[in-house]
Amino acid sequence: MSLLLRDNPPRSSVLDLASGSGAMLARLGDNGFTDLQAVELDVEKFHLEGTNPRRIDLNSEFCRQFDRRFALITAVEVIEHLDCPRHFLRQVWELLQDGGHLLLTTPNVSNWVGRIKFFLWGEFRWFDEAQYHQHGHISPLTDVHIGLILNEIGFHLVNSTSAGDFSGPPKRLATAPVSWLFRAAFGPGTWRDANIYLATKSATRPIVTRQ
Repeated sequence: MSLLLRDNPPRSSVLDLASGSGAMLARLGDNGFTDLQAVELDVEKFHLEGTNPRRIDLNSEFCRQFDRRFALITAVEVIEHLDCPRHFLRQVWELLQDGGHLLLTTPNVSNWVGRIKFFLWGEFRWFDEAQYHQHGHISPLTDVHIGLILNEIGFHLVNSTSAGDFSGPPKRLATAPVSWLFRAAFGPGTWRDANIYLATKSATRPIVTRQ
């Protein structure tokens, strides 16, 4: 939320994609955002009063389900579950107003634990076979790829950071020397478990040609 508020986006016309229980929208409402809209495939688990989520598959051409555009779209821990991240971000681009904001998060596969796992077993953290079947983590994205894809589709990356730690306090304390060593050697992007991106929509998409 601090990353979002730092850029001072318009505080109305919000669409939260894959809203879950509605916790993100509730947090936005607590910070003065209004006209809160939600998309959630499993609508039974959505519990934010005053908002009725739309049941929409985000692998679809979901921008066609709306007759309006939004000033802010949030997508918290969803893109890694989708068949085609580029398709998803193109749909978001269509739904945003010119200059509108996108807040996007995804697991940080380059954190220090992930780097060790990839070195030892050649697998991304959170994207092994168990995560594939249990949690539907099917599309790993590195920090570099997120930046390239956003630019390719027509977004301007305003800011990014990493945050969060899914380990309990005892594990964090025990592994602190290693995590600090990686942070000192490779930067803060190796420290936390989720990457967070704030981007704005450009007025036109760039023309991208691939060989």
